[in-house]
Amino acid sequence: MRVLHVSEVSWGGVVSVLSHLTSEQVRRGYVVTMLVPPAFPDMALCGTARYDWAVDRRRPVTFPRAVAQLRSAVGRHRPDVVHLHSAFAGFFGRLPLLSGMGAVPVVYQPHAWSFDMFDQGRMRTAAEAWERLASRRTDMLVANCTDEIVQGERVGVRGPARPLGVPLDVDHFHEVDHDERARQRAETGVTRPRSVLCVGRLARQKGQDLLVAAWEADPVPDTELVLVGPGDPEPLRRLAPREWGTTIRWEGEQADVRPYLWASDLLVLPSRYETVAVVVAEAMACGLPVVACAVNGVQMAVTDGPYPAGGRVVGREDAQALLEQSRLLLADAEQRAVLSRAGRQRVTAMFTPALVTDLLDSAYDRARTEKQ
Repeated sequence: MRVLHVSEVSWGGVVSVLSHLTSEQVRRGYVVTMLVPPAFPDMALCGTARYDWAVDRRRPVTFPRAVAQLRSAVGRHRPDVVHLHSAFAGFFGRLPLLSGMGAVPVVYQPHAWSFDMFDQGRMRTAAEAWERLASRRTDMLVANCTDEIVQGERVGVRGPARPLGVPLDVDHFHEVDHDERARQRAETGVTRPRSVLCVGRLARQKGQDLLVAAWEADPVPDTELVLVGPGDPEPLRRLAPREWGTTIRWEGEQADVRPYLWASDLLVLPSRYETVAVVVAEAMACGLPVVACAVNGVQMAVTDGPYPAGGRVVGREDAQALLEQSRLLLADAEQRAVLSRAGRQRVTAMFTPALVTDLLDSAYDRARTEKQ
């Protein structure tokens, strides 16, 4: 099978998902091509053919060229399936008349709905209307969780849909022993008895502003909060004039987040919206308990049966509850150990690349049938 993956995203969970999916597809003998931005990491290409996609969300002047490059890639490679990832790829790849898809089946994976970028008002209404319209040009919707499919249905998105979960290399993300953990704590600069980690680009979606403000108001004793991810930290620093640089530490973008996962006592997820944050699966695979706000996919990944819970889930946008649960777990080493073992078990049972790719293969087959 010939598959063309298209993504405008070049950092974070989408890159991880693409890396693991395409690696497994190549292993199965698929001919895989990726149309991705120049900043997309080479290490994530996994034996695929790569073509640069000159699209920048912040520069509309790049959009006409992006459409032309997408049309060219479809015409040149004649894929059996085009798999669109995230909002902008989903937009350009489903434009009536302009996308150049013709008879090629289109599979769309939102990685969080475009309308979630807006709280309310005309922009959200317009984004919801677009997703309804675009669903008519989608032969198969694949999502990281059932919650995301249900959310789309609530705003009128219709058509075949399949939940996949998130693929993760559980050999790459693994547990370490006590001595290795101590070494990683020293190398990542942990100086306090306990460390709470938050991973994600600095953006409204990820909710670091909620977390930092709550920490400033009531910091967890003898504990540091470590933020890892690209972006401008200045707005966050202004929210925590007392704790920033003392108990709050920003480490910026990291090519490998595993040392921070191994060095920490908890991962917290304060996101306003998600679609199974990949870092949640990464943390549990490393034996790190998770405390997360109840965004899409979190309960499926962290607490829902049939496997034991790998962490705790609190209300959406409730940073105070997030920190309260963190305090309780930080004070209970035995419970953290239980969650650590359970989290690893959940990930190895639910999120291996082979399992997720099996589900995706089924979705591709359905999309091709729908197009005939």
